[in-house]
Amino acid sequence: MTNRSFLKMNKTPFIVLGVLLLVMTLFAFFAIYLPYTRIRAKGEVVVASVKELKADLKKNNIDILQNRFNDIDTKYKDFEKESKSVYWMSFVPYVSDFKNGVEAGDYMIRAGQKSVKAIYPYADLIGFKQGANGIKTQSADDRLATAVVTLDKLVKNIEPISKDIEQAEIHINQIDPNRYPEKIAKTEVKSKIVSLKTQFVGLKSLFVDAQPLLKNLPDMLGAKEEKTYLVLYENEMEQRPSWGFLTYYAVFKVKYGRLKVETSQDMYHLDDSIPNHPPAPRIISTYHINVPKLNIRDSNLSPDFVESMKLFNSLYEKSGNRVKYDGVIAVDSKILVDMLKIYGDANVDGINFSANTSSACDCADVIYKLFDLVDRPTPYLRENRKSILGDLMQELMRKVFGRGTLLGTFTQTMFKDMDEKHAVLYFNDANLQKS
Repeated sequence: MTNRSFLKMNKTPFIVLGVLLLVMTLFAFFAIYLPYTRIRAKGEVVVASVKELKADLKKNNIDILQNRFNDIDTKYKDFEKESKSVYWMSFVPYVSDFKNGVEAGDYMIRAGQKSVKAIYPYADLIGFKQGANGIKTQSADDRLATAVVTLDKLVKNIEPISKDIEQAEIHINQIDPNRYPEKIAKTEVKSKIVSLKTQFVGLKSLFVDAQPLLKNLPDMLGAKEEKTYLVLYENEMEQRPSWGFLTYYAVFKVKYGRLKVETSQDMYHLDDSIPNHPPAPRIISTYHINVPKLNIRDSNLSPDFVESMKLFNSLYEKSGNRVKYDGVIAVDSKILVDMLKIYGDANVDGINFSANTSSACDCADVIYKLFDLVDRPTPYLRENRKSILGDLMQELMRKVFGRGTLLGTFTQTMFKDMDEKHAVLYFNDANLQKS
């Protein structure tokens, strides 16, 4: 074998390797890098339009909002079309996550467009400008009434919106934040994914989990006929099987969303209006030896709230202060605190109630002030002190319907609180109870 032949044979592997590297480089450039740059460029266009959407929301103009959603939809379709060029690599978890994220985004845009379309005919009634028309000036109570009447029409369109959100959820649930690092360079990665998924849960709670409740909400708020509700305040610091000791009660009447407090008193006042109390059951007499009779304030003796209400009603029917009601809403201090955290301080009868911790106790300001106002004896007469709980609940409900942008956060928080029994509902109507 000549030296020339030997050298030629030795060069062959390097030539093959070089060709392979060249092919891989070209493949990476055309199959990965170029698609990435195109996808990124299209994505930046979508992000810019979404940022403009946030600014458009503050303008309260339904036409601007509708045009913006259509603009986002057009740009997103271009982005989605470009993104499909890398879907062949979905066997790679990160690409699979990207694909799921893109497809979830498409469903969310559809849901957004359908939402705008649903509210468009009633936009001027709920605080949006429409065309050249300005926003209708209304009092807080009138806005609440309008919202309820409008909601009765809007709930008919919830189902198609919720289906899009359910489809988005299927894709979002497949994205695992744990496979990502906390940061890439200075950019937060994992926490942003977690935050986006958490925000989606709030939206999903509003349109999907709360769908049965939303469909019945107009009826609950008196869209068809006036409703009467008994609101019970439970003191969770003194526990009972269904949660807490029944401390105060209020009677609300609701018509077209307008809340009117009929009465608000402590439960001792209600007990005093019952002429004949049955003997205390063993569970009471064993632990409260100085309580020989069953009081209505101790009637929530079953962890099943419906069963507790049966016992409550057997006493309530004997009360001289009995009011025929459509439902019972039992809440504890966390509900009040959470509502104040979401909507900010509430001023009632010149008193400011806050969710901040009071320096006077290791509790929220609202809790300290409520107990101080109602229970602390004074050498002078404090008018309407027993009605303060009802007035506070009325003001908080005005805030809920007056600031629709926080409705998703409110719904998510209330569902969590209801799961933890900080709020329990009971309705005489079987269909409402089921929802």
